[in-house]
Amino acid sequence: MSRLTLSTLALIPLLAACGDKGGDDTGGAVDADLATAQDIWSEIAGYDSWNQTADWTGIQESADGTHGSHVQIWLNDLAYDTIEAGAGGDMPDGAILVKEGYSDSSGASLNAITAMKKISGFDSEHGDWFWVNYSEDGTVNMYGSESACYGCHESGQDYVRFTTW
Repeated sequence: MSRLTLSTLALIPLLAACGDKGGDDTGGAVDADLATAQDIWSEIAGYDSWNQTADWTGIQESADGTHGSHVQIWLNDLAYDTIEAGAGGDMPDGAILVKEGYSDSSGASLNAITAMKKISGFDSEHGDWFWVNYSEDGTVNMYGSESACYGCHESGQDYVRFTTW
């Protein structure tokens, strides 16, 4: 083999390591947002036992169909307590909301699991909310400060659309 061919072969692993890391444009550097998305998946384990608001219990018809024709929403204690207190204002740091989107009213056909977590200092322009969309098995589909998320959610109180407090 020629020197040029050997040099080219030696570069292949380096070039492969510079591939897309889920939206990271830093040339393959560790993607902190992807790590946050994966951490949130662990944090929401068992979310289907979390609280639901009294006026939003069980599977409901979606207002706009973005997540599916029907949805179900759960809240961690921080988010639930904030809504139940009814004091207005913004959600506290660490509040998490989880939404399952379905293609039918029975919930038999799950489209995706979407979570939003308030992370102080994440993206103050968009309320410090981190959005992440997962497949049923926890595979991360989208994450971070997605314009598709905040563009729709900005109409809600502190980016929460399904209720006010």
